[in-house]
Amino acid sequence: MKRFLAFSILALAACTPTLHTMTRSEAITMCQARADEAARVVSGSATAGVNSVTGPSFGLGLNINLTPKPKAQTFEACMSELTANGQIVEG
Repeated sequence: MKRFLAFSILALAACTPTLHTMTRSEAITMCQARADEAARVVSGSATAGVNSVTGPSFGLGLNINLTPKPKAQTFEACMSELTANGQIVEG
């Protein structure tokens, strides 16, 4: 029984995700990118390439955000979440 309990605690500890820590400037950069993405209505990408086996390839991606969010609101929510989780370290 003790082995089972010890194994269970060890397994739980191994499966617990660790949160990535970052400096305040890294957090600001990341949250600004999230805010920019959340506020964007239309974004897309295009790719083109050539493969010696299959020949030319082309790709097109289009994202349409039907519910864009204000940048300031998204930025503040992101910073608050990182602060609450203890992911922002000074330095």
